[in-house]
Amino acid sequence: MKTEEELGEAAYEAMYDALPHQVKDLYDDACAHFRKAIAQARDAANPADAARLTARLEHIAAVFNGQFRGIGT
Repeated sequence: MKTEEELGEAAYEAMYDALPHQVKDLYDDACAHFRKAIAQARDAANPADAARLTARLEHIAAVFNGQFRGIGT
């Protein structure tokens, strides 16, 4: 079974090959999985992982906003 982080990465990677109308849903999926992974890291009292995952989520948001926002709308 894949971790939330792995699921988030898979959704993020799929954005690059997706049809324009699918990109936003994949982005939303990636964000949701990373938010769950961040919550799990916080629940496990692992601030380093929570910070790493938060930075990754911020990177994914920046990529979406810079490269994908407005595609398929």
